[in-house]
Amino acid sequence: MAYLLERRTRIIFVTASSVNANGKSREIVIETRPEFAIVQLNGTKEQYPLPWEKIYEVALEHHEKNLRLEAQAANATQRDRRRRSKKAS
Repeated sequence: MAYLLERRTRIIFVTASSVNANGKSREIVIETRPEFAIVQLNGTKEQYPLPWEKIYEVALEHHEKNLRLEAQAANATQRDRRRRSKKAS
């Protein structure tokens, strides 16, 4: 009986998002590996490995930025409503 000591999972995602590169619109391809992900544009040979920890850090920073922007937008909306109600009075 054989045992697999090291798990080797390889999954490739082709995203619906695209990036303009060299005058062409190219899909973003993400290949997963156990320790890192590889980001590549479809039809190119350039590959950019990213550790999963870095991806988490970027997602966390992006989330915090979005929360700040949402709070600012909510505050601006409340200020506009207050101004409109004062003008109507």
